[in-house]
Amino acid sequence: MDKYPLHEIPEYPGVYLFTGKKGEILYVGKAKNLRSRVSSYFADTDKPVKVLRMVQAAVSLRFVVTDNEAEALLLEANFIKTEQPRYNIRLKDSKSYPYIKITGERFPKLAVTRNTSDENSSYFGPFVNASELRGILAEILRVFPLRSCNDRKFSEKKHCLKFQIKKCLGPCEGTITEEEYMKMVEQIRTFFKGDTDGVKERLKADMAVYSERMEYEKAAFIRDRLRSMEKLFYRQTVVFTDKHRAVDVFIPHTFENLPGITMQFIRNGKLIGSETVFFEDEDAENILESYIMQFYGQVRQFPDVVVPFGLDDNSRLADALSKMAGKKKTVITRGFKKLHETALENARIQTETHIRQLGRRKDVGERLKSLLKTDRDIRRIECIDISHLGGNHTVGVAVTSIDGHFAKGEYRKYKIKSAENDDFTSIYELFTRKMENIAEGSETAADLYIIDGGIGQLNSAVRAAEEAGSDSLFISISKGRSIKFMKHEGAESIESIHLYGRKNPVNLKKNDPLLMSVQRMRDEAHRFAITYSRSLALKNLTKSPMLGIEGLGEKRLRKLLETMPDIYARKGITAEEINIETGIPLDVCLRVAEYLRTV
Repeated sequence: MDKYPLHEIPEYPGVYLFTGKKGEILYVGKAKNLRSRVSSYFADTDKPVKVLRMVQAAVSLRFVVTDNEAEALLLEANFIKTEQPRYNIRLKDSKSYPYIKITGERFPKLAVTRNTSDENSSYFGPFVNASELRGILAEILRVFPLRSCNDRKFSEKKHCLKFQIKKCLGPCEGTITEEEYMKMVEQIRTFFKGDTDGVKERLKADMAVYSERMEYEKAAFIRDRLRSMEKLFYRQTVVFTDKHRAVDVFIPHTFENLPGITMQFIRNGKLIGSETVFFEDEDAENILESYIMQFYGQVRQFPDVVVPFGLDDNSRLADALSKMAGKKKTVITRGFKKLHETALENARIQTETHIRQLGRRKDVGERLKSLLKTDRDIRRIECIDISHLGGNHTVGVAVTSIDGHFAKGEYRKYKIKSAENDDFTSIYELFTRKMENIAEGSETAADLYIIDGGIGQLNSAVRAAEEAGSDSLFISISKGRSIKFMKHEGAESIESIHLYGRKNPVNLKKNDPLLMSVQRMRDEAHRFAITYSRSLALKNLTKSPMLGIEGLGEKRLRKLLETMPDIYARKGITAEEINIETGIPLDVCLRVAEYLRTV
């Protein structure tokens, strides 16, 4: 108490910041009355464990006075975004949701993006399920077959495979005029605005015209587009009668003693996404405003109406969101009975699902502790993978999972300097650097490290960690010899888990939850490593040893790496498979396949 000069804190609106030993911000809060709010942290009342830990870790206090509560709310969101204080609630994995984007270029195209900063483009979303969004995009492109090629490919002015299979109308060669193409783009915009009936009527009119002209192939093409539209509409649930406003719903709740906030995204009267986030040691109603501000500070796409159920005063949030958006935003806290009921029902179902998943993750955690003979909690897990392209551009990556969720903001990349095509040396270098980063505070130590590889890779990682004085836990996963033909899910897997200091690996059943959890981490690390390695290879295309293959110039090599980023890992691939995936001539593919068997 003595180290906090509470009497010097003004009784004005503002933001207060608890800081740690190194000057780092531990927690940011907003207040209508700064002195009253900060004093409450030292009152003799029961407080959540998280608050007690934060106050104990803090060594100093700073504050910033604002003109009003709305500015305090906005400033708090900015501090959380830039400083990422340890004890503040934050969006999971610093995640922004994916949107469907209509680009603003000539002959626009559709894309999935998480970056909505391009003011020349149009956006539709947000979507919660990225994998489901890919299916939605595929159906939209079936109805509205816009080009999907990059600008370099488009500038070649040559029809590609997608034109041949009727998934593009061929604007590159002038098969469709710009006027006709933009008419289709406007139909997409109209569709996104909710006027689906109008789009269907216009398509039916076009189909009738083509039929009268006896252009039956074009009429049949529109007929197929109409059928695809029906499939797309069928999957959307109508929850709101006002079809002309975009509405985002936020509802705090507590089911099964688990607090959370459920979000629902409604566009054109239809529910396009729903997700629940959960919190420990938090009152969901008290953090609702802060969470909403963080959300829009990240996605930067604002609906017509924000509905935060359970918020007593909507003016503070409305003012803050309006300043953030640069135009007036509407916040409504009452009414919308049907939306309230739908959101609560979704919240209940998602809480039940989360609790079941939590139980399964807890079981996996206990299995890991038993396997490693430790009493330590295993919450933060990192998986390490090494990748290279034919011995060049060797890289290492670390992907992170916290409490069973991938934390993509914590992923790390490493350019390997000490070795090319030597996994043992590469792993040793990566962990030597990682341990130095942890000591300096630029990385966080994991409770468990999973190495993609066998006992040799595992030993290299442990050696580097021990030399740095780390006592973290390690395992590795590798493809072992085939134990037996896996005729059923319960058969023994050919993948092995290796423990440091144990000669024989652990072989689990193919459907064992522990094995599947480790495999999930390994697969994500492999994906991330391949993507990073490929990006370096494309930047340094002229230095690739594959350019020595007869008939494989820079253009074909770029196509090969873009189409098959894991080409170097597919040693047994045939020339025919390369030819089918890339379209590169078969004789060149034969030489590529032969080269891959030698590197």
